[in-house]
Amino acid sequence: MNRTTRSHAAAGGPDEPDDKVNPGRSQPDPHESDEARVERERREAQQMDSVLWSIVGHMAASLVVYGGLGYLLGRWLGHPILLLFGLLFGMVTSLVYTIWAANRAGRQD
Repeated sequence: MNRTTRSHAAAGGPDEPDDKVNPGRSQPDPHESDEARVERERREAQQMDSVLWSIVGHMAASLVVYGGLGYLLGRWLGHPILLLFGLLFGMVTSLVYTIWAANRAGRQD
């Protein structure tokens, strides 16, 4: 039994609505006015835009902060390679944050 078959079986069969399969997802209201639909889509787009700019800002900040720390430590200790280590640590940190933020945003939908 594959994942799709299990999810349909758990929901009561393939003819059942997907509300039980994806309880966190809101289904569009068929009686919703065009203005309300546009407003809802605008709010959703603003939320996604906010998450994406947060990720971009965190990536830039972590590269600057950890690259700067690596540069300063490299100059102080006489090992310029620490700049590279600082930049790599900043990239890894921002990647971990990106994955965490994307998972959190996916669960809130």
